[in-house]
Amino acid sequence: MAEFDENDLVHKDYENKTTTGDDPEYTGTKDRVRVNKKERYEVIDFCNEFMKTHDLKNKSSFQKIEEIIRLPEASNIVMRDKLNEFVTQNWKK
Repeated sequence: MAEFDENDLVHKDYENKTTTGDDPEYTGTKDRVRVNKKERYEVIDFCNEFMKTHDLKNKSSFQKIEEIIRLPEASNIVMRDKLNEFVTQNWKK
């Protein structure tokens, strides 16, 4: 499956660099369990990983995931597992 990139995102208001205190080279426990939804690379990574897990293949699915994680109800969800649950629960809405 081809992975999607920044050109496939609906929104263009993400930080192109890491936010204060975040290291783009760090891929340890913190980045495996948390998602910074303001950082482009983290949103892209989350969306692509969700697609792999759920065997989704098209750009519209990638963009739907992006839209779901931007819902106001998801604004305080930063833990990757909880965000995965939220997207799954809101997929058919």
